[in-house]
Amino acid sequence: MGIQYCDKLCYIFLMSDKRTYKSHKEHGEDMTYESEVKHRMDDRGNLDLTKQIDVLKAEKVALYEKVKNLQNLEDGHKKLNGDLRLEIANLKQEKEKILKDQDIKNDQHTCDILEKDNEIGRLMKKITEKGEYGKK
Repeated sequence: MGIQYCDKLCYIFLMSDKRTYKSHKEHGEDMTYESEVKHRMDDRGNLDLTKQIDVLKAEKVALYEKVKNLQNLEDGHKKLNGDLRLEIANLKQEKEKILKDQDIKNDQHTCDILEKDNEIGRLMKKITEKGEYGKK
């Protein structure tokens, strides 16, 4: 920031995006535009009916907004719950299918073991029969 005096004029050099004073006279002017903001002082008492009506209207608007937000949230939860229920149902079906496939594989394995046991028994019987025929 720099200050330059020239012929009774004061120049203040600030950043290029800020307003600067162009003359010494402007120092008394408000450059922040605070005077453009309307300040509302409510000097009505708490028992004033118009004030109570205004407060209730403001609360009503706030409650409508809150209800609207809650309804949107509820709708989102309903949609999400529906999606989750579908996913759970699909997973249950997939689980049942996997369990049935596993039961089929277990049954097939049991059948294979029984067939092999029968084959082993048949072969053992043949061996014992040949052994008896060889001894005679």
